[in-house]
Amino acid sequence: MTIRHDHARLDFHRLRFLAEGDEVVVGRVDTGSYAILPADGAALLRELVAGRSPAAAARWYARTFGEPVDIDEFLDTVSELGFLYEGSGPAPEQRPVRWQRAGRALFSAPAWICYAALFAAAIGALCADPRLLPTRHHVIFTHYLLVVEVVLFFGQLPLTLLHEAFHVLAGRRLGLPTRLTIGRRFYMVVFETAIDGLVVVPKRQRYLPMLAGMLADLLGIAVLTVVAYATRSPGGEPILIGRVCLALAFTSVARFAWQFYFFLRTDIYHLVANLLGCVDLHTVSGQLLRNRFHRLLGRPDRLVDESRWHPRDRRVARFYAPLHALGYTFATVMFVVVMIPLSWRFISGAVHTLCSPTAPLASVADAAVLLTLNLGQVAAALVIAIRDRRRGPAADRKEIS
Repeated sequence: MTIRHDHARLDFHRLRFLAEGDEVVVGRVDTGSYAILPADGAALLRELVAGRSPAAAARWYARTFGEPVDIDEFLDTVSELGFLYEGSGPAPEQRPVRWQRAGRALFSAPAWICYAALFAAAIGALCADPRLLPTRHHVIFTHYLLVVEVVLFFGQLPLTLLHEAFHVLAGRRLGLPTRLTIGRRFYMVVFETAIDGLVVVPKRQRYLPMLAGMLADLLGIAVLTVVAYATRSPGGEPILIGRVCLALAFTSVARFAWQFYFFLRTDIYHLVANLLGCVDLHTVSGQLLRNRFHRLLGRPDRLVDESRWHPRDRRVARFYAPLHALGYTFATVMFVVVMIPLSWRFISGAVHTLCSPTAPLASVADAAVLLTLNLGQVAAALVIAIRDRRRGPAADRKEIS
């Protein structure tokens, strides 16, 4: 872009500024385009947004900071980020974010009182009947394994969507255009919430959107526990609906524990990265490990330019990278040693059943459902992996799963 009217005012889209130490995060919430500027660069941008012409802003910068600035180069960068409005007429106002009121209601004081009451009821139910404590024995709630497979698979879908809905509404509560997508963590397909706008939100306000999904998981477990307690038979044994609730509660506990696999960029990872003030710790840690590996192989041509890393990411990655590698190593070993043999056992057995002319109809249906669920997830993971490779490296997106 070439500035031909140095004395004309420029129009900008609505920008948010967040000072963090000696740097300022600037960005557009509506498009998810952000940049980290030094304090003097952010001050220059503020002057332009406030209405100074490029020429006047350049003179102001020289007087204030004692050195000249290449205003054309600066505006070229600002334009590439999509901050400049280059249409005709004034820049359009950003539309209010949908569901913002619902987000505020979901995390209002009355809502927190209801959540506390629900947790108290669940704890009371567990104290009254410790047999309701979720264990792996609750998973097989019927002798019909086909029913168990279908109920757990489709029963966890709304609970997983509830997890993401809490993330979405916690972000919408702050006026951020959060959105739900489908992504991949290693070899697992996951729902994830993109909350790019958190980078221009004060740090103390980021924790609720990051942890809202885990709150939803705990609320779901509490509801399932209370229902299981309330529907017991006169003898104290859970009836079918109660057994289904306990099975879903246990699988929800397992899904909650999965959030502590921080190396997969789960909710806990984003919490820790925010506490440490990192920008893109996961990417930098992976690139640091790859650089070390390529140096050992004598392949300097494959090294990533480390000057592009944020200084805080560089410092933390020195300690985080070994945990990053250990986590992926553990996940890979579990996949090879446990998941592949177990999946092969089930899939080969299902194929054998489908090919057997004497197999009962119930067994054939069971095998067909098992193959559909398992192979469908593998196919989805491959499709998402191909999509991500075509999209190229992620650009500092906050995706919370």
